[in-house]
Amino acid sequence: MVSPDRPGAGVVWARVEEGFHVGSRSGVFLGYIDRQPDGVFLAHDGHSRIVGRFEALTAAMAAVTNGQPPLDAQITLEQVRVPAPRSVDDESAVA
Repeated sequence: MVSPDRPGAGVVWARVEEGFHVGSRSGVFLGYIDRQPDGVFLAHDGHSRIVGRFEALTAAMAAVTNGQPPLDAQITLEQVRVPAPRSVDDESAVA
């Protein structure tokens, strides 16, 4: 049995897609983690502010779970994966 006072108690992590994880506690959104092309994990809080760059997924999860304050240093766009635009194959969806 896990003590409810233990850090991380009640936290659920869901892998939404490869390299993208979302954390919640008792149904409350805690934040998310996005794996970058260079293999590091960017951890974000519940307001999408970056809390850090981590070599290990477990370290990123701990930072989000424990409410680590947002990272002061700016992270450049080169350090963040930006999804490619999606094409619309169904022309009827375009107004």
